[in-house]
Order: sequence, then C-alpha cells, then structure tokens
Amino acid sequence: MDAPAAGDVWESEESGKPGKWAEVGSAGGCGAARSGVGRRPGGRIGAVLEWVLVAAGVVLLAVTPRPPMMGDGLARYQALLELLEAGRSPEMAYSLIGPLFATPLWMVGRWFGDPQPVLAQYNMLLFGLGLVALYLLLRRRMAGRLLRRFLLLLVAGSMVAVHVQDFYGEMFTATTVGVGLLAATLPGTRRPTRLAGWVAVVLGVANTPASLVALGLVVLVRCVRERRLRYLSAPLAAGALIAGEAWLRFGDPLHRAYVNNGGGETVMPYSGRPGFSYPLLLGVLAIVFSFGKGLLWFTPGLFLPARRWLAERDGAGRAGVGAVWSSWLVFVAGLVLVYASWWAWYGGLYWGPRFFLIAILPASLAMAVRLGAAEAGPWANLATLAAVALSVWGAANSLVFAQLWPWTCYDDDYYLEALCHFTPEFSPLWFPFVRMPDVAGPHRAALAGYALVLLWLVAPLLGRLARQAGTAIGGRRPALTWRNWRW
Repeated sequence: MDAPAAGDVWESEESGKPGKWAEVGSAGGCGAARSGVGRRPGGRIGAVLEWVLVAAGVVLLAVTPRPPMMGDGLARYQALLELLEAGRSPEMAYSLIGPLFATPLWMVGRWFGDPQPVLAQYNMLLFGLGLVALYLLLRRRMAGRLLRRFLLLLVAGSMVAVHVQDFYGEMFTATTVGVGLLAATLPGTRRPTRLAGWVAVVLGVANTPASLVALGLVVLVRCVRERRLRYLSAPLAAGALIAGEAWLRFGDPLHRAYVNNGGGETVMPYSGRPGFSYPLLLGVLAIVFSFGKGLLWFTPGLFLPARRWLAERDGAGRAGVGAVWSSWLVFVAGLVLVYASWWAWYGGLYWGPRFFLIAILPASLAMAVRLGAAEAGPWANLATLAAVALSVWGAANSLVFAQLWPWTCYDDDYYLEALCHFTPEFSPLWFPFVRMPDVAGPHRAALAGYALVLLWLVAPLLGRLARQAGTAIGGRRPALTWRNWRW
C-alpha cells in the first residue's frame, strides 16, 4: 500500500528503524485521523493513472526499434562474442564486467540464431530491474505520490531513452552504483541487502574505472560524517577488481589503456592531445554549461535545491533518502572532476552527456520533490517548471530524434565537431527545431504521450503559480488602476 500523498510527515524513531507515516491536515497543521480523513479526493485515481503512465513509458522504451550498434557499444558486443564464442581474451580497452552479466541473453540469442537483437535489449533490462529495485527499496520510506513521480520522471523525464537502445556500459554502472548506494546506506535495511548494495557498487565502479574517484569522494564523505573507516573497503575492493581484470587480460595490474588514447586535431585549441590533457576548469565549464553536452540542459533537476525538503520529510534525517540523494550528487561531482580533463569529455559521437547517466537519479528525485513543495515561492516554482519541461522534452527528444545528426560537425574528420558541443543551433536538444524532419505516426504518438506526462506533472505547479501571480497582482492593483496615474 502506498503512503499518503499530500501533506505527509515522516515520524522517525530513535531506534533508526523505518518509521510510520502520519497525515497532517492542511488547516492549521492538525493531525488527521488514520482512517483516511484529509486525504486528497481522487488520489487513488491519480495513483492508478501515474502507474499507467510509468508502465506505458517502460513499454514504449522497450518496443522502440533499436538502431545498429555503434561505437563503444559495438566494441563491447564484439568483445563479448570473442570471449564467449572464440574463447580469446579480447584486446578491447573497456571493462568486460558489465558485458559478462549479459551472458544469459547471449545464450538466448544463440538459441534463436542471432544474439545481437537480444543483447541490444540488455540495457533496457537493466533499467527495468533498476526501477523495480528502487520501488522495493523506497515504497515504505517515501510518500507514494513522491515515489511515483520519481519513477515517472526517470522513465519519461530523463535522457534514459537513448541509453537503453545500445550496448554501451553507462547503464550498467548507473544502475548498479545508483541502486547499490541506496540499498547499502538506507536505514532499516537488512544486512544482506546492505552487503548486496555494496557489491553492486563495487561491480559498477569496476565496470567504469574512471568512476573510482567518484566512489572515493562518496566514501570519504560518509567516513567523515559517521567517523567510520569500514566504508574504505568499497573503493579498495573496486580498485582490486579493476587491477585483477587488467592482470588477467593484459598481464599487468597497472595496465592503463587510455594513456596514449587521443583524438584528431580540430578547430579547438586543445584537440589532438592524448589522455587527460584538457584544461580542468574549461572541462568543468563545458560539462556543466555547454549547449550540446551540458548537465544544466540535459539534467536540469540536478541544480534544483531539495536538501531541506528531504530533510523535513525524511524521518531518518541525514542518514535516509536525503543522504542518498547527497551521495548521488557527490558521485556525479566526482565524475565531473575526472572527465573534465579527459580529451573526450563530451563522450564522442553520442546523444547528450553519456558519461553522466547516473545524474538522472538525483535530478529526477529533486524534480519530484520540488513538484510537491507547496510552500515554495514563485521563483522557485518557475525554476521547477523550467527544469521539468526541459527534462521531459529531453526525454522525448532522445527517443524520437536521437538519430538526427547535424553532420556539419563531423565533416572533414570532425574538424567542426565543437559546433555540436557548444552552440545551441547544433545541440541535439534544439537541432530538431532548426531542421525539423518528418515525424512518423508512432513517433507522433510518442511525442503526444510525453506531452501528456508533462501536463500531468506540472498541472498542480501551474495552479500554484497562477494563485501566486493573482496574489501578486492583487497587491499591486492600485498601481495598475489607470485613474491613479497622472501626467
């Protein structure tokens, strides 16, 4: 059963165990009876509709035709085939940990005669399992309406659509680390759940060795906050797994496949240099603000304040959902610091900032929180409205227009590639408006579905903004009356 939707307060217990939901009436903050008095009329219908929207969004992501594998996804697929079918250790620079968990799908595909179409569903399966895990972990720790909004925004208000269409490795890391941190650090979870969470985190980080720094930052914060050193075992285990894989595959536990990796020379002044050669400050600015890859545009909810709201409604305080949200943010910040100096900080020929997929978790949770913040002022509500609208548009764009490329950026050996990174006209978010293609019937239906999700999410917010605007105009009515004006 879902927790109450509106005006919820979490009653924490000193024992640290999950508490009980109590309803608070809207008039004077008086407690309502547990029989359901004070619940919002039509709440059950709204809950059913939200679950229908979540389910429909998942089905839409699952049935959308997959484009041919490309880039790192194709390299991982070929490496898995080389290992499983030829019995050879592939020379691929990327980790095999994530692809190895797709072995059951490879077996199914072999049974049908072609493993590629089945393996192309791997990231979709990971995302679906992640949604189920989030629901099971949060259903008794979060108000039902907030949880449904969170899941709906992950499905239809994030850049996840493009990440479930190929065999890239970011989905494995985002799912295992994101869900793993939640399972490992939520109060009241059983010891096996916490252990499984840390194992998932270690596997996800080992799948993306660059994220070891991000995990180190998360662990450092927890060690300082709780004055416990045992959390250091997580990055140590991940580092050992990374070194072990390098030793088994390359004969050198300190093997670094990216040292001499670099791109071609373009119009940009720091192009053509290998490894971590990009200026750190410029990389941070580009990762956050660039129109074609910037987190501000692709995960705007990441920049909405949500800590105080979560602290007030999460009875476990800093050790509960709010603390997990903070851990997700710290992990994203660690990824930004690592990739800011990488020559290919933008993630290559790919829709959006693919290295930072895990950012959809704190971004979606922050937007879900702010959508229910009835006490927020008009400017905060406007910021929330902009973030949600931009996120839903990005989700629709990544599903419908992800294969629409401005090839001007990639002619002449990528010489003008920076146009797609930094200019709004060539950004994947806005290029469809510059050169709108013909949209087929199924894609039109998908766009209509995203519009319905957006309308459902922001309708209460628009109502609050209308009331706040009416109050503001009413307070300035003398200044708007023409009789009060003089020459």
